[in-house]
Amino acid sequence: MKRAMTWGIGALALTGLSVPGFAADLGARPITKAPVAAPIPVYNWTSCYIGANGGGKWGRFSGDVTFSNGAGGFESLVFPNGTFFNNGNSNDFESAGMGGGQIGCQWQAGGWVFGIEGDFDGTGLRQTFVSPFGGTFFVPGDAVEFRNKWQASVRGRLGYAWDRWLVYATGGVAFADVRATFLPAGSLVAFEDSQTLTGGTVGGGVEYAILDNLSLGVEYRFSKFGHETFDFSGFVLAPAALTGTTDLETHEVTARLNWHFNWFGPPVAARY
Repeated sequence: MKRAMTWGIGALALTGLSVPGFAADLGARPITKAPVAAPIPVYNWTSCYIGANGGGKWGRFSGDVTFSNGAGGFESLVFPNGTFFNNGNSNDFESAGMGGGQIGCQWQAGGWVFGIEGDFDGTGLRQTFVSPFGGTFFVPGDAVEFRNKWQASVRGRLGYAWDRWLVYATGGVAFADVRATFLPAGSLVAFEDSQTLTGGTVGGGVEYAILDNLSLGVEYRFSKFGHETFDFSGFVLAPAALTGTTDLETHEVTARLNWHFNWFGPPVAARY
């Protein structure tokens, strides 16, 4: 009996000693952490780029053509001074296609995108004005045609990006080559002069990165070019003068495709 009691007490003692060790083993097990979410890729618009554009253009020329006979006397009676093509209040717009290319660089800070861009486009915009009256130096059928052959601009850009979408405003200085041609009625000879008009341009657009290095967009711009004078002096003898003056305003909508050179870092950045 004593032996049985001794064995029972010993068993209880061994059990008591083993419980703390088992609890210690449980406490030493590593705690499993929840998996970390992968970063969300976000497009970065920081880059330099080169691209092509094409679309439509609507424009209006306004001004006048004037004959001035500096000789006076009898010559001024035969060829009196006169003006036609006074089109300053005309609302007639002509349309034409246009196409060319652009090059620029931009930098993204947060959601804002800052950049500078230059472009050059050929265009076939033209407008012709015909004298409807006689009685001065001009006769019915005398005509003056203005043609805009190319345009260019240097502009700043400011936009805001939502991942691969970019909305922006743009503005800067613009240039337009204009050729003026005087076509005397019944004559096969034309008299020409060309000038480069300078003005301002403003607009905006939207762009989407269809690939990491390729974006597609559409842009609208309004341009207003300053006053220039054209000389048709080959048509008359000194001291008479035949000159024309005009300015030009245009609206344009173009589709644009740009290839981006990501010299400043990867096109896609990680956002956690």
